[in-house]
Amino acid sequence: MISTLEESLRLHRHRPGTLLALDAYLHERTSGLIGSLSQLIREAAIEAIDNGTERITKRLLDSVELDHTVEQARTKKAAKKPTRRTKAA
Repeated sequence: MISTLEESLRLHRHRPGTLLALDAYLHERTSGLIGSLSQLIREAAIEAIDNGTERITKRLLDSVELDHTVEQARTKKAAKKPTRRTKAA
């Protein structure tokens, strides 16, 4: 999926394989939601055109605000994580 999205980018300075190398980061960031992944990459591409860099980097991806669906999924995931308890001395 990431390769397909990356191949469709028409950014003049984007290096092919950059997004594929960030696969684990992209999965974690979007909670594995395909629609959110697509939106994240699309928003990053628009910003890359607007700011003149014409490439997507991890730093740029970090600056893109995620959609509501991802935020809900991340909140649910965080709520399910068990808390660490320390032993009393």
